[in-house]
Amino acid sequence: MALTWNRRSGSSGCPVEEVGRDSTEKQGYSRLITGVFAATTAVVIASTVLAYWFGNRVLGAHALEQVHRQAIDTLNEMVSTLKDAETGQRGFIITGEEDYLGLFREASSRLPALTSKIKSSERAGISGEEIAHLTTLIDRKMAELQSTIDSRRTSGFEAAAGIVRSGEGRQVMDEVRAAVRKLTVQQEAELQRDMRLSDAATRTRTLVFFATACLNIGFLGWAYQRIAKLLRQRQLALAAAHTRGRELQQQKDLVSVTLASIGDCVIVTDEEGRINFMNPESERVTGWTFAEARGRPTSEIFRILNEHTRAPVESPVEKVTRDGVIVGLANHTLLIRKDGSEIPIDDSGAPIRDADGRMCGVVLVFRDFSEHRKSEADLRKAKEDAETANKAKDQFLAMLSHELRTPLTPVLATLNLWEASEDIPKQLQADVQMLRRSVELEARIIDDLLDLTRVARGMLSFSPENTDVHGLIEFLMGISQSELQEKQLKLILRLEAERHHIHTDTARLQQVLWNIVRNAIKFTDAKGEITVATSNDDEGKINIAVSDTGIGMTRQTISRLFRPFEQADSNRSSRYGGLGLGMAISSALVELLDGTLVAKSEGLGRGSVFTVTFRTTEPVGEDRVNESPLPIRGKTRVLLIEDHADTSRALTRLLESRGYEMRAAGSVAAGLKAVQEEKFDLFLCDLGLPDGTGFDFIAQARAKVDTPAIALTGFGMQQDVERAQQAGFAAHLTKPVNLQKLESTIWTLLQGLG
Repeated sequence: MALTWNRRSGSSGCPVEEVGRDSTEKQGYSRLITGVFAATTAVVIASTVLAYWFGNRVLGAHALEQVHRQAIDTLNEMVSTLKDAETGQRGFIITGEEDYLGLFREASSRLPALTSKIKSSERAGISGEEIAHLTTLIDRKMAELQSTIDSRRTSGFEAAAGIVRSGEGRQVMDEVRAAVRKLTVQQEAELQRDMRLSDAATRTRTLVFFATACLNIGFLGWAYQRIAKLLRQRQLALAAAHTRGRELQQQKDLVSVTLASIGDCVIVTDEEGRINFMNPESERVTGWTFAEARGRPTSEIFRILNEHTRAPVESPVEKVTRDGVIVGLANHTLLIRKDGSEIPIDDSGAPIRDADGRMCGVVLVFRDFSEHRKSEADLRKAKEDAETANKAKDQFLAMLSHELRTPLTPVLATLNLWEASEDIPKQLQADVQMLRRSVELEARIIDDLLDLTRVARGMLSFSPENTDVHGLIEFLMGISQSELQEKQLKLILRLEAERHHIHTDTARLQQVLWNIVRNAIKFTDAKGEITVATSNDDEGKINIAVSDTGIGMTRQTISRLFRPFEQADSNRSSRYGGLGLGMAISSALVELLDGTLVAKSEGLGRGSVFTVTFRTTEPVGEDRVNESPLPIRGKTRVLLIEDHADTSRALTRLLESRGYEMRAAGSVAAGLKAVQEEKFDLFLCDLGLPDGTGFDFIAQARAKVDTPAIALTGFGMQQDVERAQQAGFAAHLTKPVNLQKLESTIWTLLQGLG
């Protein structure tokens, strides 16, 4: 009867079909993850290659312009030099004084270098015949000048004047001027053509940069949607496993009640062990009908053996008959059915006594354990699938983060270098800044997704310390100046709280305030106003309020503000972009830090106010104060261990432009060799290297030196940060690293060095 109930309840199912379905779903997860990873990686790599190619094309066009300008300047200088030589010659002829020949001699010494410079200007497009013709004219002119000078010295003024009056010198000079004028006109025409090509290349590059940035952000959003879908599927799998476990428990409870009353399979024997009753369920399980088994010894119908040893097991009927007590067998018993097949069972036997207490038979109760075994196996598989999906998701997040960050690192470093370089034309500065902000936004979105995952799984770690809120705010306002100035925003600081120290994780608090300030800058139009104020309430808590004159919020927006992937509901806010993670993460972090975060707005177009509240504490010793990073660059030697060629080259150029002395190595072995050959003040080390890991390098380097080291990697999960700290790295920075954050970390590690 129990099995009949199982069929009606739907718990028996089809294990083969479930296994097939689970396998298909697992393969679907794998294909989806692989597709997301491949598509996103391909887009990032393609956009990086395009940006690099078009950037080089613009720089090449500018370089060609410079070649033509230099050619024009050289030609003009040659004419000017010949004029100087002619001036010196005439002064000497008229006066006969050698001092006048100084200009002539100086011109004679300069002309060979100018002639050589013109000959080497192959890219300017001046032909060899034209250069040879010009050189011949210059030589004729200089020979004519020298001839008059020699005549003046040997034959006097009249002889030299006669040569001048012959007009040969003027004719040669006119030919020189004509040749130079022709080449100058040619170079000016080439220059105008190259300038037009340069402008066209610049516009094309800007369009390509903007398009690739939008495409990258679009693909990233698509990848996040895929990941969110995987998370939902994992949650559904866990819910299904929980439901099946609950159904299994209900089934076991019902089976227990049934066995207590009539049992699953019931066989009744007389005092000699011969069968005199079998219920229909026992007939089905054993394969014997009651008519066939009636009167037979139980040992012929109920044959059992140990599942593991295959040894025969004594029948419960024989034990009960011999000992007169209730007996049961372990769950590792197999029943040999009439057709020779075997099924697992659990069983028990009890004596049947008459009114006088005399044993007159035995009741044997047992059940088919096959369905229970299958249910347990299905439950275990469901749990294993859920755990596998969870591990696959974590691994995918880590790999996706690493592969997205790695190509962004050289791009961001190069853009920082260009932004600080005086060689970049002014008309490109705005484009470079736009690209740098786009890359930083992409990196921030990656970090936000990882932080959201850590918060959801309770994997965030905190390091509380005594923190000066005012110092932290001033530091954040300092590094926000460029963005404030770019939008011409007015910043008002009202740090009026008398109690402004709290005991919290400084880095996480900085992340919260940074998100709020960046949010205010983002949603405030140009020439607006942002106010950061602090105050103490009656309980001594500190309130940190960031208000702006931006686009404001509706009540509906505020109600959804702290939910992941939610954005403002105003159509005007769609142009600001983003995935809507920053404020959700900030709210979760503030709650974990035992504070509160409240958002208010009087409506659209009327600005917003975000207020963070924490309990204050008394200052203890010297608080950690965030200051502007001012490393002693001229004395700082840095060893960069990075196997990604583009990243190594870009970071080296960027840090060298900031004044650091750099040496790059592409492997663990090369890094250790550099440590043996030179002394360094700091190590910047990637974790994934071709001949080992950054952990291998730091372990071997620590045997020789105690130089502080920073792990610079695309792996940014919490376990990656903890492992780096345990290995001996003083800090862990995730690619692509912001220049200010990198220099701030370097300064913090080296502030004690001279």
